[in-house]
Amino acid sequence: QKSIGELADSVRLSERTLQRRFLRATRLKLTEYHQNVRIMKARQLLETTNGSVESIAWAVGYTDPAAFRKVFGRLTGATPNVYRGDARV
Repeated sequence: QKSIGELADSVRLSERTLQRRFLRATRLKLTEYHQNVRIMKARQLLETTNGSVESIAWAVGYTDPAAFRKVFGRLTGATPNVYRGDARV
């Protein structure tokens, strides 16, 4: 996983220019996009595995399961456990 600086270097742009262009193209900040990708992967894991919420949080790059739950809830409108239950119905 690359930092924003490393990503900017790899496309030969300054961090600020990369962030501005990304926002203009996607209407999302790079950090918002990254969170969405991580939560999308977490949703898939919740639907297809029996891993604990904590292990799924770690698998998608969160070191703090509480922070993962907060972001997951904000982006999906449900806690990971509620989402898992609804996804299996």
